[in-house]
Amino acid sequence: MQTAHGTHGRAHRKTGHPILAMALALVVAALVSFLAGCGVRQDDQGASGAQAPAYTTVTPGTLTVVSDLANPPFDYMDDAAAPAGYEVELMQALAAKMGLTCEYLPPQKFDSIIPMIRQGGKADVGASNLTITDERLQEVDFTNPYIDSNLGIVTPAGTSDAVARDYQSLNVPSATIAVQSGTTADQWARENLPNAQIVALDDAIAALTGVQSGLYTATIADLPVMRYECMNSFTDLRIALQVPTGEQFGLVVSKDNPSLTEALNDALQQCRDDGTIDALDKKWFGGASSSDVATLSTGDDAIDSSGAGSITVGKATARPNEEGGDSIIGGIDTRLTWEGTVHVADGVSSVTLQLPEGSSLEHASTRVTVLSGLDRLEVPTTVSVEGSTLTVTFDTPVQDGSLLRIEATNMRFPSGGGDFAVSGGYETAMGLAGVIPASPSIHTIAITPLQATVTWLDDQAWVAAWNSVPFLGTFLKPQILVTSFARLFPGWLLCLVLVLCAYPCAILLGLVFALMRISRHAVLRGLSSLYVNVLRGTPFFLQIYLMFFGLPMMGVNIDNVVLGVIVVAINSSAYQAEIYRAGIQSIPDGQYEAASSLGMSPLQTMVWVILPQTIRRVIPTVTSDFITSYKDTSLLSSVGVMELMMFAKNISNTTGNITPYIAAAIYYLIVTLPLIKLVSSVERRMATAERGGGDRPAVEEGASAPSDAGTATGVDAGAAAESDRARASAGRPSALRSLLAPLGPHVVTDGGTNDAL
Repeated sequence: MQTAHGTHGRAHRKTGHPILAMALALVVAALVSFLAGCGVRQDDQGASGAQAPAYTTVTPGTLTVVSDLANPPFDYMDDAAAPAGYEVELMQALAAKMGLTCEYLPPQKFDSIIPMIRQGGKADVGASNLTITDERLQEVDFTNPYIDSNLGIVTPAGTSDAVARDYQSLNVPSATIAVQSGTTADQWARENLPNAQIVALDDAIAALTGVQSGLYTATIADLPVMRYECMNSFTDLRIALQVPTGEQFGLVVSKDNPSLTEALNDALQQCRDDGTIDALDKKWFGGASSSDVATLSTGDDAIDSSGAGSITVGKATARPNEEGGDSIIGGIDTRLTWEGTVHVADGVSSVTLQLPEGSSLEHASTRVTVLSGLDRLEVPTTVSVEGSTLTVTFDTPVQDGSLLRIEATNMRFPSGGGDFAVSGGYETAMGLAGVIPASPSIHTIAITPLQATVTWLDDQAWVAAWNSVPFLGTFLKPQILVTSFARLFPGWLLCLVLVLCAYPCAILLGLVFALMRISRHAVLRGLSSLYVNVLRGTPFFLQIYLMFFGLPMMGVNIDNVVLGVIVVAINSSAYQAEIYRAGIQSIPDGQYEAASSLGMSPLQTMVWVILPQTIRRVIPTVTSDFITSYKDTSLLSSVGVMELMMFAKNISNTTGNITPYIAAAIYYLIVTLPLIKLVSSVERRMATAERGGGDRPAVEEGASAPSDAGTATGVDAGAAAESDRARASAGRPSALRSLLAPLGPHVVTDGGTNDAL
């Protein structure tokens, strides 16, 4: 039996193996079919080869784009609240070439686009008129350029001719130049108009609105955007001057996704080859003309007697490298920009720039741009550096009349500081030598203690390790944190000045409207209700815009700081009115009756009795509102008031880092945390007083204990009442004492019942 059983068992196992094998075969066949189907579908979708693309996207199958959508005709929101414009259609075409769907995120601030791409996780590509610069290339990757651009200076029609003749007329302290925060126009203005007040705003439209209203003297932005806006929306403004910069726009991609950059470059080339980009250029810029607008020139023709012609030096400037400041510090990396116009009949084959002795070009990267009018010319170059001398050799001669721009990024001036000029020479295509005259001097300063601290931090291993963590390096970078605390201090002081000047006005104004709200006169109640409800029911941001842009249009020009105080006071007064109204109405009616029985008039009752108690009751709420108003001053940065957040924004723009905002938050906490503690303390004291707490006063020697209400004293009741009224009148406090009473200790004088005063 055992043998038969064993044989049966073995036979069962033998029949089981084929079944298992068949099942495995079916599974393998299904997998192969599935993978083959995937391969066919991938090919149908246009993917190259059978392999999946090497790049990654935030959402599979979707190219997610981030933009500010505020630069028509490049990108903007149309009437249907959908993205539209040249760049939007370009991105849709590129996504189609890559077999992806294009999707735009909600509009973001311009200066947040590069940090968002650098960190990853939300968007794949940044597309918002982003100029390719060496500084930005240190943070992110750029695709090949898809369009060339320049800058435009826009002014009111009445001043455009003067600016066209000499744009340096804007380089005065009284001039206010509005720019979009973080753009190359922002950098150009700070570098070329150092004496003017530069106001960085969130978008070009706000800048144009400010110029049209008279709030700002001029604005600078991308020329195509300025041309479009002046033709369609801001017709009272003029492009006073076209600034040839040879800028090129590219798409921003994270350095962690180089395969996506390559794929976008391939798609861009396909769009060039099939005429897509030409069609977009014609659609969006076909009617644009710049022939009637003056173009910035570096000088008149000048031919010397040697026959070698000349190069007229237009400028030599350096970008401020003081962390959060406007100075150029020697011994610290900066960017030198030199411009000259070629006046050589045969053209120029090489240019040599001689920098001041002690300058360093060891780690510098050089960008050379050749322009004919506003058109960028592609001229291959070779750059060589020897000591403080930089030589650029052109494969083909630079033609007569061309504008030559040489930018040396990460160069250093002598560490001791001083005024330095850039000179040099050139060689013509015929082999003749010419001399480049000295440029206007560049003022530099010696390294500051603050910058020395930053340099020391740069050399620390623990700082490098700290910054290697993406979150810490972006939000808490030690070098930027140190400089931010120093640079934000003036903005913090202005923030305090704004709120400390505005709040007393808000309290008085709020008290007036609170009394109007409880008035017996319907007209006063109606006016107060309208005032309070309108201010409380509309955004503070809108009120700021109406005040800062509306008043200049009506011919009322007020200093920005003073106007900031006014708008904060008006906004806060509406909330103060409601706080005091509620406080006054919370006082029991018995207080009014008691005051009336003492012979006090309604005005005296309000001043001596009701308001002191009201103030005592609303102190916590008023303090909380003060904290809110203090923080709300940050909204004034949207119109260029140089308060705390404006300083933080400027530093963030120059560093490409979020750390300045963390430093600003700490400055806010320096004020808000003690006030919050104070509110808690006041609330505890009030709670104790309401419960009848506190020490009872001792009965004076010889004084009799208070008698019960029903005990006969032998004194005429009328005489006693008259005596009480006389004592009350004699002991009546002054107005100052009454108003300050809530801030002092609560004294119990009636055997445990709180005093009316």
